[in-house]
Amino acid sequence: MDFDVHFMHHERCTLVRVQGELDVVSRERFEEALSSVIDTGAPTVVDLRQVTFCDSTGLNAIVAANKRAAERGIPIALLSPPQRVARVFRITGVDRYIPVYETLREAIGALPVPTAD
Repeated sequence: MDFDVHFMHHERCTLVRVQGELDVVSRERFEEALSSVIDTGAPTVVDLRQVTFCDSTGLNAIVAANKRAAERGIPIALLSPPQRVARVFRITGVDRYIPVYETLREAIGALPVPTAD
């Protein structure tokens, strides 16, 4: 499966849907996509349901995006990575720093409710 990334805007967040392999080949495009969303200031949910593989470069891109978001006070969450990808997050401890949710409803429900300015 070729790598692809799409954005969907929800009233409470931007959903970043990722397909294919997160690796050295796709890292730059993935990082650019996440950076552009984080730069908008929108809470971000990264949908990993269709990720078929994640190596250390993909993992590092997710960690870097989380760091960038945290520096800006922007919540970021991961959505339902496949078992083999979730295992990488558990082994490396990433799932202790970036919340991982099984459903989109859970991920969006965990985001802070926007306040009127």
